[in-house]
Amino acid sequence: MDQSFTFGTVVYLFLALLIIVSLTRTVKIVPQSENWLVERIGKYNRTLGAGLHLIIPFFESISSLHKISIQEVQLPTDRIAAITKDNVTISIKLAILYRIVDVSRTVYRIQDVKSAVETVVIGAIRNVIGQTDLDGVQTNRQHLAAVIEEQLQHVASEWGIKLTRVEIIEVDVDPATKEAMQIQLNAERMRRGSVTEAEGKKQALQLQADAELYTAQRVAEATRLRADAQAYALEVVSKAISAGGNSAVEFEIRKIQAAAVQELSKSSNSKIIMLPTDVLSSLTSTIARITDKF
Repeated sequence: MDQSFTFGTVVYLFLALLIIVSLTRTVKIVPQSENWLVERIGKYNRTLGAGLHLIIPFFESISSLHKISIQEVQLPTDRIAAITKDNVTISIKLAILYRIVDVSRTVYRIQDVKSAVETVVIGAIRNVIGQTDLDGVQTNRQHLAAVIEEQLQHVASEWGIKLTRVEIIEVDVDPATKEAMQIQLNAERMRRGSVTEAEGKKQALQLQADAELYTAQRVAEATRLRADAQAYALEVVSKAISAGGNSAVEFEIRKIQAAAVQELSKSSNSKIIMLPTDVLSSLTSTIARITDKF
């Protein structure tokens, strides 16, 4: 009785253990950031995405090496030496990010993804830089990054990888080239300074010439106006002579003389005013004529 109970207990325990192991091997929960590969009798069968999945125990298995992260991965930003089209040795630092989009290709077609991507990156960079001069590398970084990404993408797609970012973050040259570039930069600054100074002098001379021209124009205009005024005065006098004859002219002159005498008489220092006889007689006759007019 005790032996049958013991044997039955062992059987039940074995069945319970078998059920637990089967459930453990059957039910799989895949995290959001991973994809798992299922092999059936040693051969790839399918890829499991995030969530709850069931597999056939003892026939299907998931190795720890087949649990692949699909998050973005950044390659180390090590310097890569390259030679430009104009034979300048430079070193470049790249920011390269990628993620796995086809886990089966990544696992079964390449052993070390990072090393493989780094090798392809170095080859692509040296190929692109070798077709570009130094100025082009420094001024067209975005274009070069796009070309490098295009060359890498074809190879990466065979490994189930998608490049999400390729950017040139630093370009450095050897010390001798850097010194030569500094000399060239200083010469360019001096040239620009000389050009700016010459342009300033040119503008100053132009402004001075414009000012002198303006002054000459104003002087000529003033001379013309004075000439017009004199011509107009002569025309008025001529018309007066033509209309009133000599008597009108004489009458105007006498009026001026009378006004002058009046001003002299107003002076406090003048007690006695001596006038020539002809002036006195003409003044008398002028006053008479003025009186007659009123």
